[in-house]
Amino acid sequence: MTDTATPFRWGILGVARINRSLVGPLASNGHQLLAVASRSLARAKTYADVQGIPRAYGSYEELLADPEIDAVYIPLPHSLHVEWAVKAAEAGKHVLVEKPVALEGAGVRTLQSAARTHDVVITEAFMYRHHPIVAKARELTHDGTIGRLQGVRGTFSFALDRPGDTRLDPEYGGGSLWDVGCYPVSFARTIVGVRPVSVQAAANWSPAKVDLSCFAQILFPDDVVAHVHSSFESPFKTEMEIIGSEGRLLIRRPFKPETSETIEVMTAKGTTTVTVEGPALYQGEVDDVRAAAREGRPPLVTLDESLDNIETLVAILKAARNGNTVDV
Repeated sequence: MTDTATPFRWGILGVARINRSLVGPLASNGHQLLAVASRSLARAKTYADVQGIPRAYGSYEELLADPEIDAVYIPLPHSLHVEWAVKAAEAGKHVLVEKPVALEGAGVRTLQSAARTHDVVITEAFMYRHHPIVAKARELTHDGTIGRLQGVRGTFSFALDRPGDTRLDPEYGGGSLWDVGCYPVSFARTIVGVRPVSVQAAANWSPAKVDLSCFAQILFPDDVVAHVHSSFESPFKTEMEIIGSEGRLLIRRPFKPETSETIEVMTAKGTTTVTVEGPALYQGEVDDVRAAAREGRPPLVTLDESLDNIETLVAILKAARNGNTVDV
């Protein structure tokens, strides 16, 4: 059983907007949020004062040098994830790094090497994976409830209307696929349970050449197909549909599930609703890092899984750019 009496002490690299969702989990259930760092000491102090964080550092290096911190959360722009996750590992810190964990397969392999060399946990912050609705969806997919699996359909879209947002900047790994499309791709891969074979895709590109919208078809073994849509140009929508020869499953909040979430099961017999209870969003991933670190086990989202996901995303972008089918 994981020790929750001894605080597991966290630091945050950066003052990103997503931190609002993590500050609570990082300071509850046996966790202690000890420090925050920014490239500006004044900004870090202001943030620490507002959030009630004891320590503020004016550089990421200073926080990583703090011997009392066990783990760090990294919400920096996508292109900085590998660099700072490696530096955190070199400092002996366990790492929860926002998705996408890297922008190419080589980056994930670098993280795998760092985790092994420094004997730390590095895991990608796909918070939805820690809700039992995912395991239940897999169970219903493969236990015959909807017959033979034929396909998966997923979407994650919202209107991004903040000029200058780093998610629109190619230097920082911008684009809808990296930011939100990674979710339905990850979910589809998790449900099917095997590595994709090939992809086809099309995108609407910004003047800066990042995808504002992306449509992808992913072919898996045994003729299972996933259709994935991501967008910065459409109203907010999240949904996953799993299609079988005798029915389908519909999950309306797959990526940000509530503590009590539902799966609609539709077959020739009618529609039933399966309710699944789970932890508060984001708490599961934080608890998993601590358990993996203290129990010496792999995290739920392993870097092997992340590698497959990143290589699928890279293939989708390549296919969208050249119009060809691309092997994964």
